[in-house]
Parts: sequence; structure tokens; C-alpha cells
Amino acid sequence: MRLDLKKAAALVSLLILALAWIGGSLRQEKNAVARLESLSAEVTDIRQVGDALFEGRKKNDPQSRVFIGVQSRPGYGGPLTVAVMVNDSGLIEKTAILHSTDTSTYLTKIVGQGLLKAFPGREVDDLPEVDAVSGATISSTAIIEGLTRALTQVGHEKFGRARPESSSRSFPSGEWPKLLAIFLLFGAAWYVSSQRFPWNKKWARWGIMLAALIAFGFAYGCQFSLSTVTLFLGGSWLKGLATFGPFLVLGLAVLVFFVTRKNLYCATLCPFGVLQEGLSRITGCSPPPVSPWMTWAARGFALLVMSAALYFRDPSRATYEPFGMAFNFIGSSALFVLTILVVLSSMVFKRPWCRLLCPIGCLFDYFQFIRNTWLNPRKRSSRKELQA
Repeated sequence: MRLDLKKAAALVSLLILALAWIGGSLRQEKNAVARLESLSAEVTDIRQVGDALFEGRKKNDPQSRVFIGVQSRPGYGGPLTVAVMVNDSGLIEKTAILHSTDTSTYLTKIVGQGLLKAFPGREVDDLPEVDAVSGATISSTAIIEGLTRALTQVGHEKFGRARPESSSRSFPSGEWPKLLAIFLLFGAAWYVSSQRFPWNKKWARWGIMLAALIAFGFAYGCQFSLSTVTLFLGGSWLKGLATFGPFLVLGLAVLVFFVTRKNLYCATLCPFGVLQEGLSRITGCSPPPVSPWMTWAARGFALLVMSAALYFRDPSRATYEPFGMAFNFIGSSALFVLTILVVLSSMVFKRPWCRLLCPIGCLFDYFQFIRNTWLNPRKRSSRKELQA
């Protein structure tokens, strides 16, 4: 009976995610024009006149025209779409972020530092020199590149300026050390966990954990979260990403789990787990007691936020892990409080976040149930025959 209930819960979860994905696709198509119309309340009759180029008129002056260029560039969480509005005199009037799947706190920091305000008031071919915002480099770079490309296109199509250069975005050179570090750490964790490792596994594991804390947490920030999973399911990553580190970590973690039946990522490589375990070692505390209702509550909440993120096509809605605050000191006030609570709790209980709240643990619990229930039916049949 318990197994049947778990099967039903697994199937219902998949159905809910599928419905959220379908609903999000329909909603995304309907809201594309609405987002553009919300660029300015003074503009009406917006129509497309070219590739990523729109034209409208002002409500208070029907004879005047405005031109709107729209461009998307790869951000941290997928394509980041910006728009720029230019009047018929070639003057930039407004810039805006139309759509982004990056974490809202990063965008708030960018807007707060006035990056978008540097463009209005300038001529279409007199672009300002704007630096990326420290702490939100990937998102701010995507915004600057998008606005520059949009203005260059408007200038060429409507004002006879030089034709924009069609340059393809090459793979970032800074990604190669990151991807290499990911492969090496997963390979080392796999080797240390195997029976072929000849030395002290305890100290070797701690060495890998410290390396993962530095590389995945502080240096590269490539630990994956529930928003990474939602981004993958949503499919927007197919249009480009500024960094594929979290995706590679996610893929290798799942691959290693199904091949070795070991969750090496959570046990050894997750930087936030390493941080908690390191603090727990100071006091020598034990893991917190976990009741079944706590486990199911964590699973239900993870399903809820994933469904919302898929429906709204916004992976940042699935972000409630304190990773950004713990390693980059970026996040909302709620995440700041949560991070402090987890850090303090780690002095009382071993890995409290991992044991009680982590959605990644819920995800691997689901993978384990799928593997044991549907992928290994022969082994279950053999166990039943032996018991009989």
C-alpha cells in the first residue's frame, strides 16, 4: 500500500510539472506583445516592422513615431531580453528589461546602480561607455550588449547609420578552467569513493570537499540549485547561456548517481553542504531528527516552487536556497536571515539544511525512487522470490 501511494505521488508530481510547463508555454506566447506594450504608457499602435524591430506612435502626438529595438543576450539563467525606444529624431527615450530569468536581486542591483539610465537622452549613434556592475557581471554584460545591438540595429534600419556587424558569440574562454575543475572534482570524488582507492578515504574526502568549497562556492559559483533544474526543464537555455557550469554540475551529479548509486554531489561536492559539515565538526554535533511529515513538506514545497517557475517561465522563482548569500553576499533579506539561521543551526545539528530543507535532496530522493521502482524491477522480483 505504501509503495502504491509513492507511485501515485510520483506520477502526480510529473503530471503537475507537465501541466505547468504547458501552461507556461501558452502564457509566454500571449505575454510577448503585452511586455512590449508596457514599455511606455505613452506609446500605442505598436507593430513589427522588421526583425526584432517595432514601430509605434505617441498617444499625445499621432504624427510622431517611435522605434523600438529588441535584443536578447545570454544571461546567467538564460536569455535576457532588453528593449530600447528611440523617437523619430534619433534620440533615445527609454530602455527596459523586457524579460529575464536571472535572479531578481542581481537585476535590482543593476538597476539601482543606474546602468539603464546611462542611455536615455543620447543620440542613437552616441552610445555611452558603461562598465559591468561588480557582483552581477554576467547579467549586466548581457544588458549592455543587448542594448548596444538593439540601438545599432535601429540606427541602421531607420536612420541610415552603419550596418551592425553580425558577430557570433564565441564560447567564453573563462569557461574552460571552470569546466575542467568540475570534471576533475567529480572524477576525484568518484575515485575516492571506490574500493580501488588505496589511501585514507576520510582525509581524501575532506581534501575534495575543501577544493569543492573553494571552486564551486567562492571561485566559480557553479553549484546548481532548483532554479537550474527548472531552467533545464523550461528549455530557455537552448537560446544560450553565459555560463554552463551549473548545468555541467547538474548533469554529472545525476549521471554519477545513476551509474554508481551514490549521491556524491550532496555528500562531498556541494559547497553549502561542505560549509555546514565543517561548522558541525567544530561542535561534533549529530544530524537533526527528521519526521516523515518534514520530508513530505520539503518535497511538496519544492514541487510547488518548481511548478510556479515553469508556469511563469522564470527559474528565479524557484530560488530559495541560500547559496548566493552564503558565497557572494547577494540575495534578498529573507535569504540573508535564512543563511544566518542555517549557519547557526550547523553548530547544533549536522547539515541541517541538507537534512530538512534542501530541494536538491528531494530531487535525488525522487531519482532514487524512480531507479528502485521502475529501473530495477528484476532485482525486486529476485528479492521477493528469495523471501518466498
